[in-house]
Amino acid sequence: MCNIKIHETQPLLNLKLDRVMQDIVYKLVPGLQDILAKTRIKVFCRAEVRHLRRVLCHRLMLNPQHVQLLFDNEVLPDHMTMKQIWLSRWFGKPSPLLLQYSVKEKRR
Repeated sequence: MCNIKIHETQPLLNLKLDRVMQDIVYKLVPGLQDILAKTRIKVFCRAEVRHLRRVLCHRLMLNPQHVQLLFDNEVLPDHMTMKQIWLSRWFGKPSPLLLQYSVKEKRR
């Protein structure tokens, strides 16, 4: 390893995915790709509406108070997990689970 700092305050700023290296690692460690896929699914199932709303607000540079996540025009509660939404509203339907969002206008 070299001792060169890439960026003082944001050391992960210039990291990029290397598909070739990823393929090599998957071939060297049998089953790793399946384990990672299952882990992502578990994490997604535990994610709550509040987490998706935060990510969405961050990407759109909006205040979380002004954004609502919806399923069939019904506002989803923050505490509901993706697994609960899938089982209660989307079970048996084809992937992906479709959610909408709305942005409330600021009061003047």
